[in-house]
Amino acid sequence: MAKGTMDLILRDRLQFTLSGAGNQTTVYGRFDLSEYVSTLERKGLSIKEVQLMLRNPASVNFPNTGQWELIGVNTNPSIDRPQLSGMKVYATTRAYEDAKNVGIASPDVLCIEQWQVFTGPASGGANQSETYLNIQHNKYGTPDLHPDGFPVVTDLLIGVSTDNWQTEQGVTLELDVMLIASPITINQKQLTEMLVQGQDQ
Repeated sequence: MAKGTMDLILRDRLQFTLSGAGNQTTVYGRFDLSEYVSTLERKGLSIKEVQLMLRNPASVNFPNTGQWELIGVNTNPSIDRPQLSGMKVYATTRAYEDAKNVGIASPDVLCIEQWQVFTGPASGGANQSETYLNIQHNKYGTPDLHPDGFPVVTDLLIGVSTDNWQTEQGVTLELDVMLIASPITINQKQLTEMLVQGQDQ
């Protein structure tokens, strides 16, 4: 990388629609980087950070702020069994067939965010109609997984998958993506490794 090269801040907006019952097998949106990368010219980017933001501009419950439904399952206390829902979004250069195979040790993964929601009838207490709710959110950012930056010479893939995300079944959500990256020159060793990885996908 040339001395004094400024970081680039790149943004894109992707859309995906949840299927019925809120189950979404792994789908990908493509973040176009063709203006900044070229294997022939050995131009690449060192991606330092990826930020992901889910939105629902058509939200009925959040008409002013356009937030997405964080509580993915029915919270009706009359339902006498626990319910679970999960969502995972991540950035990668490798098109994994299933999001369940994507973790912080998976090759070519730049960041992962996931949510798990549990709801069910509260046990004990004076009011048996109360609902117990627990939300877990885990974020593994690019600085955590790749402290020195992640070199790319291809477009970036943004993966999404859900389990039982009932509150937004059939809804089209928007996923805003922001990258912070520096232009770099890819050496022959890096290029060979990337091409080999690409053939393994």
